[in-house]
Amino acid sequence: MILRKKVIIIIITILTVLFFITDSNSNEQDRNPILDKKFFLIIDMDFINCSLCLQSFTKFIETINANELEKSVLGILIFHEDEDELSSEIDIQIIEKQLRGFILGNNIKFPIILDKNGVFSDLDLDLSVTALILFDVQKKVIKKYKFPLTKEQLNEISREKEKIDNS
Repeated sequence: MILRKKVIIIIITILTVLFFITDSNSNEQDRNPILDKKFFLIIDMDFINCSLCLQSFTKFIETINANELEKSVLGILIFHEDEDELSSEIDIQIIEKQLRGFILGNNIKFPIILDKNGVFSDLDLDLSVTALILFDVQKKVIKKYKFPLTKEQLNEISREKEKIDNS
């Protein structure tokens, strides 16, 4: 019962974050088809520190940038605290600095937010791995991809741009 409540809370949080983010530079009154598809990227801090893990992530970034899907991606960086000690403000500042360097070093053009309050880490919903969640509002579909992504999965993500252009 408690797990079910946690799942509902995380879904509501994700949907709120994803579907109320708007492009402030857009003056279009028409429905924007890019809002129909959102990618929610959950990045584990341990993933950033693993150089072998980053090859698939780099290809994902290249796919997003090449297909101009930056406005449809939101990243959340989660980290795990030791049970005996809470993260201090200094620890969080260090992680934020690492995140800024990671964003600049990998030419990431979409926002990545640090989960300072442990909203996603506390839910224990197998988020201890880096994963990509696709929300397709039009088709009412949610898909989850775990990193490392396969070539087929990267191609599927690339095709999302074509679907958006044809909408």
